[in-house]
Amino acid sequence: MVSRISAKTARVLAIVFFLTTLGLGGVLGWTWFSIRKLALAPLPDPPLPAKMRPTTAPVSPLQIQYQLNLPGRGEIFPALAGGKAVDYWPVAVLSIANTSSRPVLQVITAQVRGWTEELRETAVIGPNEVRTFNLDPQLLPDAYQNQEIRQANLTVEVKEPVSGHNFAEQRPVFVHSASDLYWGGKFANAQLIARWVTPHDEAVLQLVSRAEKIIPGGRMRGYNQAAGTELTAQVRAQAEAVFQALRQSRISYVSSIYTFGNYPGETQRIRLPRETLILNNANCIDVSVLFASAMENLGMRPVVVIVPGHAFVGVRLGPASEDILYVDLTVLPTGTFTSAIKRAQGWLEKTPKEEILNVDIGAARSLGVYPMPTAQRAAKPTVTTSTL
Repeated sequence: MVSRISAKTARVLAIVFFLTTLGLGGVLGWTWFSIRKLALAPLPDPPLPAKMRPTTAPVSPLQIQYQLNLPGRGEIFPALAGGKAVDYWPVAVLSIANTSSRPVLQVITAQVRGWTEELRETAVIGPNEVRTFNLDPQLLPDAYQNQEIRQANLTVEVKEPVSGHNFAEQRPVFVHSASDLYWGGKFANAQLIARWVTPHDEAVLQLVSRAEKIIPGGRMRGYNQAAGTELTAQVRAQAEAVFQALRQSRISYVSSIYTFGNYPGETQRIRLPRETLILNNANCIDVSVLFASAMENLGMRPVVVIVPGHAFVGVRLGPASEDILYVDLTVLPTGTFTSAIKRAQGWLEKTPKEEILNVDIGAARSLGVYPMPTAQRAAKPTVTTSTL
């Protein structure tokens, strides 16, 4: 009898254990599924404050006011776009004033057709709020190939989806040549000279290759494999080799090229190094950025020096050296390397220190000022040479 009761009890306990295990398994499976579903579900966006929630009821168009301004008189300088310019402006500035008691949704688009991509921005304007938007659509590659000032049209549109109200305005703008530099007030944009220093341009590579054939030993080592006075002599020898390569090309001096627009006193046309080598003529800033490009190609640290009415170039005598070898290349094509150094020193001596502006190309690179895109798509230049 005892053994029979024990067997029956065991069966009951086994059934209870099985059912309990089955129930726990189901609960665990449901819990896992729920947790996984919650983990994969995107978190909802936090709700906007009540005053910022657009309503389905339309707001009267008379209660939404727009004002479009062109702070730079409609002038666009490709060289300054994306170049960390200190003194520059957006293409346009749009102000939207909502005088109603309800928020409104605004979809803003802006484009200079043929020159920029379409800028698109969505914003909620709160009740009795005024918001200002800088409209600066990204330039297309053609803007960096442009060689003359061109008139174009800026189109700005704003749509309000609920009421269907649409604001649209078109303004004339002027797209400058990529070679035009707006210096800014007190030369605030001088660091953008680094955009014309193009160490990887094929024309610069050819110039360095020709210099290698001139320097004793046929090696352009940059700052490598030398130190102290030997490094100073090495830097000087490389600078002179590049100078002699330029002298062989018979580069002659020309005055600055006139630029059009509303800022002739603060704007200058600057040739890229490849253009200078093709045309074999340059002004002081043209030939300075060319020489700086060759120095940077060799891994050295060039400096472009700007003084009132003139510019020349230098190269640091070591990677962290404060000493600079200055060269004024306007002595070309007949002057010597020694006379180029002497002329540069003459400018430094007669110019007050507060009027000397050194643009360290390496420092500009660290600030994000890189060569213009046009230099990377340039056609292969033909560099002429002659033997003196």
